[in-house]
Amino acid sequence: MQQLGMRHLPAMGKYLLSVSMFLVGAVALVLPSGYSLGFALLCCSSLALWAFNRESLLAKETRFFFWPILAYAVGHAALALNEKWAAREFNTYLPFVMVLFGVWGLRRYKPNAYWFWSGLSLGAIGAAFLAGYQAIVLDARASGFSHAIQFGNIALLFGVLCMVRALTVTGVNWLNALLWAGFVAGLAASVWSQTRGGWVAVVLIFIWVLLNTTKGWAPLKRGLAGLILFCFLAIPAMQPNGVVQSRVKEAVTESYAFFENGKQDTSVGARLAMWSVALDAMPQAAVLGHGNQGWIDVRDQAIGDGRLNSFSSEFTHLHNEYLNVTFKRGIVGLALYLGLYLVPMVMFFKPYLHDARAEVRSFAMAGMVIPMMFMDFGLTQTFLSHNSGRVVLCSLWMCVAALMLNATLCQKEKSDV
Repeated sequence: MQQLGMRHLPAMGKYLLSVSMFLVGAVALVLPSGYSLGFALLCCSSLALWAFNRESLLAKETRFFFWPILAYAVGHAALALNEKWAAREFNTYLPFVMVLFGVWGLRRYKPNAYWFWSGLSLGAIGAAFLAGYQAIVLDARASGFSHAIQFGNIALLFGVLCMVRALTVTGVNWLNALLWAGFVAGLAASVWSQTRGGWVAVVLIFIWVLLNTTKGWAPLKRGLAGLILFCFLAIPAMQPNGVVQSRVKEAVTESYAFFENGKQDTSVGARLAMWSVALDAMPQAAVLGHGNQGWIDVRDQAIGDGRLNSFSSEFTHLHNEYLNVTFKRGIVGLALYLGLYLVPMVMFFKPYLHDARAEVRSFAMAGMVIPMMFMDFGLTQTFLSHNSGRVVLCSLWMCVAALMLNATLCQKEKSDV
């Protein structure tokens, strides 16, 4: 009986990880805490399967992917525990450690990448339906089952990743049709969420994606593709009295009111005022930071002496990932944070960016776009301070890293036959 079970283990493992990888995107935004379901199932399944094999988790080819992730998790956990001993800090950084098992499982059992891309597309489409219902029927700001900013930015990320795959692996087929639908849906869900911060640098990311995905195309075809995509992106912004226009006008008005009159009781005004207060206090604890409680103390003191409006009394973070990390965890924390994104981008994914195989390039580009988008989101939101941000980063990065290595290995095996 035991031998029979071991004989069927590879097939069972492959099926289980395929479904888990599908759920990573498919239910992330349409169920309460849906972003955790696929991730937990994939990592826990991989952990259980690894217990039967006990193979090495840290392969040589993954060192530039795993080590920065582990350094960030261990370093920030140590900084947090140095401030205050609390068991929940382990839960905060556990997803980064579980990535090791997830990547191992995906590489060991090699599920078809179509499960990942189709799940991502359907997840974006589902988010658009949910956002449309909340915005049009309920006349509310679309937020799904989470924070509106997190929901809108994750939907935007899903849409852009769908576009990356469709532009890299071209062709007329059901998957590309689904991917383009996911691209449109992801952008629509983000617009309905009224999230504006995530769009700050997205045009630059779009330009980078287009330049890399269309490199081998004829100049006319390349220019036409760019024109079509950017015209499509401009449609929401050109709608008279639309959501995008009203949100942009609101941001401009609030910025002007802050610089001209010092008005802080607005979303933009509060951010700018808090950033100023944080910058003034940073040199006092430049290396290891003030900690979470340190910001509360500085904030309350600034409200007491009139530098901050009471509007900011509920903000426990600075609505900017870079300032928030530097203020609370110092230069050490900022270095670990930047290393988390930049080292895998440059040292792990970039070498595959110009691979001759389109499938490999699509995952390499996705692996570059994910941290680019997170760094964009971090300009106006502390994205990794939310569980949704941490789990989505780990889920997507884990999948594209493993699937990229699988595609490389599969192609190599074919060439050796």
